[in-house]
Amino acid sequence: MGRGMSRVLPARWLALLASLLSAAGCGPLDEPTGTRCGGVAIEIGELQGAEGASPRLHERVTVEGVVTFVSTGAEPSGFFLQSLAADGDPRSSKGLFVQLVPGALPGLRPGQLVRARGRVAELGGRTALDELELLEPCGVAALEPAAAVLGGGDAERWESLLVRSSETWTLVDTSELERSGRVLVSAQGRSYAPGHPLGEAPAQPWALLGLGEKLGAALAAGTVSEQLRLGATAGELTAVVAPGTPPLLLAARPPAFRAQSAPPAPPRPAGALRIAALNLDNYFGQPGSRGARSQQELERQRAKLVALLQRLDADVLALSELGNDPDSADASLSELLAALDAAAPGEPAYQLSQSAASPGGVLRAAIAYRTRQLRAAGASWFASDPAFRRAPLLQPFESASGRFTLCVVHLKSKLCSGVSELVGPEGCGAQQRLTEARALLRVLDSLPGRGAQQALVIGDFNADALEAPLRELRAGGLLDLLDDVPAAERYSYVFEGRASQLDHALAGPALAARLWGAHLWHINADEPALLGYELEHPARAYAADPRRASDHDPLLIDLVP
Repeated sequence: MGRGMSRVLPARWLALLASLLSAAGCGPLDEPTGTRCGGVAIEIGELQGAEGASPRLHERVTVEGVVTFVSTGAEPSGFFLQSLAADGDPRSSKGLFVQLVPGALPGLRPGQLVRARGRVAELGGRTALDELELLEPCGVAALEPAAAVLGGGDAERWESLLVRSSETWTLVDTSELERSGRVLVSAQGRSYAPGHPLGEAPAQPWALLGLGEKLGAALAAGTVSEQLRLGATAGELTAVVAPGTPPLLLAARPPAFRAQSAPPAPPRPAGALRIAALNLDNYFGQPGSRGARSQQELERQRAKLVALLQRLDADVLALSELGNDPDSADASLSELLAALDAAAPGEPAYQLSQSAASPGGVLRAAIAYRTRQLRAAGASWFASDPAFRRAPLLQPFESASGRFTLCVVHLKSKLCSGVSELVGPEGCGAQQRLTEARALLRVLDSLPGRGAQQALVIGDFNADALEAPLRELRAGGLLDLLDDVPAAERYSYVFEGRASQLDHALAGPALAARLWGAHLWHINADEPALLGYELEHPARAYAADPRRASDHDPLLIDLVP
């Protein structure tokens, strides 16, 4: 190419080059077998160097190697190239990313041997070749993946290489699965939030790209939950390593993730009084910007909630994140309870404990109950302390073993709302949650007689067990009813790959003495979001079953006389 001509091949030139090579008998569909392209080329390891930026940065070089991964999606358009020869320096990678303009991938596929010339660059933290002026397919070659131990997070050592890891990889986040095909995986098992008892700083998780084929197969077979639920494990990954934050694994073949079967609802002990708490995940009476966005979505949301609540078989439902519009929330909740009653015709109908709107906010709590084992002992009320953003709802009950007061809470979320504040390890709103926990203790202290001793405080605290609000409540005399649940199972919500127990049940000593058992049913937080009610998900993923009825897991408390 002359010095006065552009060194960057436009997409149409690359396409023309591909067709000419194919016509000449060495194109992507008809390549001679071989192991080297021939001619002078620089070993890729020499471009990578032992550490830091490439020692040949900005130089124009010619390299050759075998294509290991062709990137056409969310990553920059291009392909990964790996040398077949060792350069004698084990500290340098033998892989390289070659960037092309979008759409200019002329029939490239893994296993092709190619010769390329371009400018050495650093792109996204990895050594690359850009401004390509030569791309010449010249054969095919077999390349065995290198055995790699990736769990320590040493991505740079394996930069741009095709590797095989035989570690046990755990699926820890699928929130990006539908949008980009990426999930988060960890070689150290589950990760937990900092305020969780198991919340020590985890090793850096890896992003994994290349589950599109697996997702399609799982949808077709109806096995999404069995393959893509959080906690699913795979014993081997074959992928190209792309450094980044987090490091990216470009799957050369879909990994075989398998999860345990979705757990059944915990059985209800004979004669026990069952209380269930659930965050309804923005259940509003009318379609809108929060929760269901259309009448069809609202009906699908209600169907999944009914299926979940029916399985819980609870005497009392402590519900949070219900819309607070008095013109629609009551009707919506009544429709939910009517559908739930219809699904269990042999049981007493649920009665709504509170129908008035809560003071302030767009969300409120609600209580519904059956009279087979208890009755309301007076009217319910929302706490009037102005410290609450969402007022707790209280209802006294009489049962065969005496009186108790149920208090349903929903403390300030960890959502950063744009208000200026110093954000610590407990996230946005930490001081407000602590203020609300102290106000909650004042509310319980105001209950008549031994009310605080017989109180059950349950719901979405938006805080883990070791964070300030829960420490404050325990210091105030409340007992954690889930203390006997194994630490690894104490979670009800997953965010950015870390499991949290945001939902809790605390009780005064007298009521805690009646505890038979406490459970967190992992039917929602682990399930892929595509199983939810939203119409944006694939149609065949939806079923009117309990899976992903909410983004929080339900909590169950069984009491005995």
